[in-house]
Amino acid sequence: MTERGVVFDLGYVPYEGERRGRRGAISSTYRDGLQRVFGIRRRARKKILPWMLVVLALLPAVVFVGFAFLLSTFSPEAESPFGSHGDYFSITGGVVLLFVALAAPELLIPDRREGVLSVYSSRPLRPDDYIGTRSASLLTVVAGFMLIPQVLMYIGFAALSADGFFKALVTNTDEIPKILAATVVYALAYAPLALLVATIASRKAAATGIYLGVMIVGAGLAAALVEATTLPGSRYAAILAVDGHPDYVRDWIFGTTGSSETTIANAGLDPWVSLAVIVTVAVASSVFVVWRYRRLM
Repeated sequence: MTERGVVFDLGYVPYEGERRGRRGAISSTYRDGLQRVFGIRRRARKKILPWMLVVLALLPAVVFVGFAFLLSTFSPEAESPFGSHGDYFSITGGVVLLFVALAAPELLIPDRREGVLSVYSSRPLRPDDYIGTRSASLLTVVAGFMLIPQVLMYIGFAALSADGFFKALVTNTDEIPKILAATVVYALAYAPLALLVATIASRKAAATGIYLGVMIVGAGLAAALVEATTLPGSRYAAILAVDGHPDYVRDWIFGTTGSSETTIANAGLDPWVSLAVIVTVAVASSVFVVWRYRRLM
C-alpha cells in the first residue's frame, strides 16, 4: 500500500518587483560592499574596528583645525604634530593599510565560503562586474579615508589665512592635484594586493595576517638586505619594502623629504622606481584576481 504524500504550502510566490538588469545588479553589489566594510546591518562587533579606524583617520585633522581656531598663535605655518598636506598622508596611510587588511577579506571571502557565488552568477552579473564592484567599494572607502581629512585641513588652512578665506582657497589650489595624485598612489599600493591575498586565502583572519605579514616582513627583509650586504645590485632589494613605496612617491609629489630615512631612500632608488613597482604590483594583482573569479563564476 502506497502512503499518500503531503503537500506543504511554504508561501513561495513569484517575484513581482522591478527587474533592474545588469546595471541594478552592479549598483546593489557595490552598495553591499560599502555596507560590509563598515559593518552596516551586521553585528555590533563587526562595526567596532572599521569605525575606530575612521575616527583615527579624522581625529588628528579635526583636532588640528580646532586648535587652530582656538589659539591665535597656532597657525598652519607653525610646527605641529600633523604638519602639511603631504605629512598628513603618513597618518592616514597607516590607518588605510590596517583598514584595507580588514576590509578586503570581508568583501571576497564570505561569498566563497558560503557558496553564494553561484547566486551572483545566476543574475545578469558577470565575473568582471562582480570583482569590479567589490574593488570599487574598497577604493571608494580608501579615497574617503585619504581625501576627507585633507579637505578638513584645506578648509582649515584657508580659514586661518591672513589673505582671507576665499582668496586662500584659490591661492592654494596647486595643492589639490598633489592631494589627488597621492590618494591614487596609496589606493593602488594597498588595495589590489589586499584583494589578491583575499582571493587566495580561505579565511578572513588568515588573509589579514598574510597581508600584514607581507608588508612587515617585506620591510624588514628589504632593510636587512640593503644594510647588511655589499653585493652588486643589493640596493634593489629595497623594492621588497612594499609599504614604503607610497610614502616615497608621496614625498616626490609634494617635494618634501619626509621619507628620507626609509630603506628605499637609503638604497638610492629614484621615486619613479617606487611608482613603477606600485603600478606593476597593482596590475599583476588585478589580472590574477579577475582570472581567478572568471574560473570561480
